[in-house]
Order: sequence, then C-alpha cells, then structure tokens
Amino acid sequence: MQPAATRALIGIDIGGTKTLGIARSDTGEVLGKTFEPTREGVGIASHAVEMYHSLREQVTRSEVSVSSLGIGIAGLVDVGGRLHRAPNLVDADGLEICQMVESEIDVPVHVDNDVNCAALAEIESGAAAGAQNALLVTLGTGIGGSLIVDGAVHRGAFGMAGEPGHMVVDPNGVLCACGMNGCWEAYASATGLRNLAIRRAKDGQLEEISEAVQGNFEGITSEDLTRSANQGDKQSLAVVDEFARWVAVGLANCAALLDPEMIIVGGGLIGDWHLFGQKIDESFHELLVASGQRSLIPIKPAENGEAAGAIGASLLGRTQ
Repeated sequence: MQPAATRALIGIDIGGTKTLGIARSDTGEVLGKTFEPTREGVGIASHAVEMYHSLREQVTRSEVSVSSLGIGIAGLVDVGGRLHRAPNLVDADGLEICQMVESEIDVPVHVDNDVNCAALAEIESGAAAGAQNALLVTLGTGIGGSLIVDGAVHRGAFGMAGEPGHMVVDPNGVLCACGMNGCWEAYASATGLRNLAIRRAKDGQLEEISEAVQGNFEGITSEDLTRSANQGDKQSLAVVDEFARWVAVGLANCAALLDPEMIIVGGGLIGDWHLFGQKIDESFHELLVASGQRSLIPIKPAENGEAAGAIGASLLGRTQ
C-alpha cells in the first residue's frame, strides 16, 4: 500500500469561552475547521474527541493521513499534559486531558498551554519569525503568556512558565478569577476592561452605556465599551486609556525581568488595536526602567489572529 501523500495535523484551541479546531497539511494548507462554545469540566475532553472526529471526517481522503492531535488549553499544563489550574474554565482543574483524549482516538495527543501554542504559530509564520528572545502576551477572557528563548518556546521546569496574568499588581485590588486579589489579568484582559467599565458606570460615568443597560451595571460587557469607544464616546475612550495603562504596567514588569527583543500582543482584544495600541506603547516606554538608556523594545500585534492557538496546537505533534 502506498503511503498517504499528505499528512494532516489537527489542532484544537480550548479557550475560556470558545473552542476552535483546525486541520492543516504539513505544508500549512487549511484542510478543515470547526468553531464551538467551550464546554465545562470533564466535558472539554469529550468535546475535543468529538471535534477531532469531525475534523478528521472533513479531511479524510485517500491521499490524506491524520498523524497527530495537538490541544492548546487556557491554564497551567504540565509536561505530561495534565491541566492543573484553569481559572477561566469551570470545573476543569486537575483534568488529565492528554490521557483522557488519547485513550479515545488512534493518533498521538500532545497538550500545552494555549499561548505556548500561539507562540509556535507566530514563530513559524508571524510576528516572532526569526526572533530569538521575545514575549507573547494574549489579551482575551484572561491574560496568557509565552516566553520565546533562543528561538523556541520556553516551558520552565514543570511546563508552566509564562503566566504573567497572575502577577499581582495591586495586593488590595480587584478579585481575580483565580481567587487572588489584584492580578494583572483583573485589570488588563477583556474581563479587566469590563471591571474598569463597571466601576466607572457605578461612579456615575459611562452615561450612554449605563442608559443602554438600564442601570444593570453587571450586564456591561467589554464589547459594549469598545463599541462605544469606536463611536467616539469620550467617557468610553477615557476607560480605554486607563485600560491601556494597566496593560503597559504588566508589560513593563515583564520586560524588566526578561529583556525581550520584542513583545507581541495577541488575543481577541487586538481586534481593537487601533484603540489601545499607541497608548499602550507610550505608557510602556514611560514605565520601563531605563527606557531612554536601553535598546528600544517594540510592541507588535500578533499576525495569526484568533486562529493562532489552533494553528500552533497542530504543530505540537511536530515539535514534541
């Protein structure tokens, strides 16, 4: 029997609210795609199995052979593929996701943090191509991070390096989904943007948004804020400036520790990079220690969009 001419690599990115699956050829051609809401608890493992079979059906032809499944997941994942802590995934802590999924399918399974996967995509064909030392930070439901050291993703001693979202920036601050107070994520993610908007609305600001939600401040979303800011509402734009400052605080802390040649920002919020980008850059260089006496650290938007995690997850079978 002749071997299949095309090898398919399947990647699934499990985020706090959405799960994206993608099948790619070994040369990067997209062969299949599926996108669904994220499930809760152990359901994320069975969901990954279902999505794998759906994608396999999309790509199965006589000349295509699926060789591996990679899963990126938003949380602390060890080198054995166990999910230790996932602040934005309900009841998923401690899930042996690699073992559970691999027992149900017939190809090798590799699991890593979702932002490590996104970094693989950016290294292969994105903002990190050719970079030796860089930091990728994603701004979504929470904040994820990945360290690129000597041109490769650095996972740390136990596989859990690169979690800047849970640096504490205000010990007496807002409660984070992880259970601690004042994490960077509570101020500089989509959740953080919502927190800032709710606080301002309760203080009598954000009049247009408050009127739209009829005083139900907890019903305000980050999308409400960015939509209003894009329409030129000055009160919403003031929240954008505060948010950008919080993003810059965390990036400056990371840069002081890591000294990267560049910082790449990804995640769902970069769809509004035109609102945040310049203010983040200005505040970052204002806050960075010795900013005027060191090499410039550029801040760049990621280039693979929301598919980055799934693309990188598909590469896990090749890199691991």
